[in-house]
Amino acid sequence: MTVDLVKQYLRAQNLEQVGRVDEALELYETAVAAAFDASGPYDRLITIYGDRAQHADVIRVAESALASVKTYDDKRGWYERMRHEAQRAKERMPKPRPRPVE
Repeated sequence: MTVDLVKQYLRAQNLEQVGRVDEALELYETAVAAAFDASGPYDRLITIYGDRAQHADVIRVAESALASVKTYDDKRGWYERMRHEAQRAKERMPKPRPRPVE
């Protein structure tokens, strides 16, 4: 884990706290793309994407966490549950249907 990634993560937390969530998302995503080995950015992304019903993103981030985060078994179980719940929610979503041509 580099000092720069830690600083970006802390900056993302600050941005999120002041309501600049989209900017925070970018920084959290940077940490995930760099295989950050602490749970913070993964947890925040899963929560934000879950609240937005962005199930594919929850699945992607949970899988990244399982591959990169060094944590205890219960936390790994939480990532697996979040991935599973997002997969189920994604399957339940109605498929878009084309509009009839008028």
